[in-house]
Amino acid sequence: MDETEELIRLCVRALVAQMSGAPGFELHMTRNCVLGLTDEPLADFNMLTIGPDPDAEGFLTRSVARAKARGLPLLAMMSPHVAQTLAPVARRLGLTAAGASPLMVLRAGTPVRPGRPVKVTRALGPELVGVAGDLVAAAFDAPRDVVARCIDVGITATAGVETWIAWSDDGPMSAVSVTPTGNTAGISLMATPPGHQRKGMGRALLTQVIDDYRGRGVERFYLGATEAGLALYASLGFETIADLSAWVLGHTTQVHG
Repeated sequence: MDETEELIRLCVRALVAQMSGAPGFELHMTRNCVLGLTDEPLADFNMLTIGPDPDAEGFLTRSVARAKARGLPLLAMMSPHVAQTLAPVARRLGLTAAGASPLMVLRAGTPVRPGRPVKVTRALGPELVGVAGDLVAAAFDAPRDVVARCIDVGITATAGVETWIAWSDDGPMSAVSVTPTGNTAGISLMATPPGHQRKGMGRALLTQVIDDYRGRGVERFYLGATEAGLALYASLGFETIADLSAWVLGHTTQVHG
């Protein structure tokens, strides 16, 4: 199993941990493919990941059919192992190509220059979970009630996803979620609202979180980058190991061509 395949599997596990509390959550998965649907009519909350699988085409076909049956949009990410083969299938099923999402890795031993010192707290309890949800909604231009139903509910002490908030004297500025699995951790929902960007808060939060998890024995970090975050991650030492092809049934704010 190569590294891309391994990390796609970890992405699948992280997706399930984040979405499982959402209303109407429906899960279908194989060893390398996962479909997670919610009741929300937004593609960013109805996710399909396709990796190398003997029945990848069948899984894609059934997933699109299920989303259509529920009247839901869908965001599909395809591994480079299967993207070329499945592209004509995706078009035939009514999906639209939406660019790519770089799969990036920060390896053990890669030095990360610290950002500015900031106060960082874990989002636990209704008040702090609400603060994190506010930051996510503002950063991704997502309806706050949708974020509450699909993301806030997954921020618990036992969900397997840990969410962190950076503070300045002006209040909460940025949030990020981490899904640790052994000596590897996934980074997701890096959320700095537009009004707080270009102040170094996202960098400060992420570098401090990385340093903390390295102190706990995490050696490798991975993430799926958006266009907005790509420069930050590259400057911290993350390297792109694969480009995941993105396809959309409906509309997404997370991937740009």
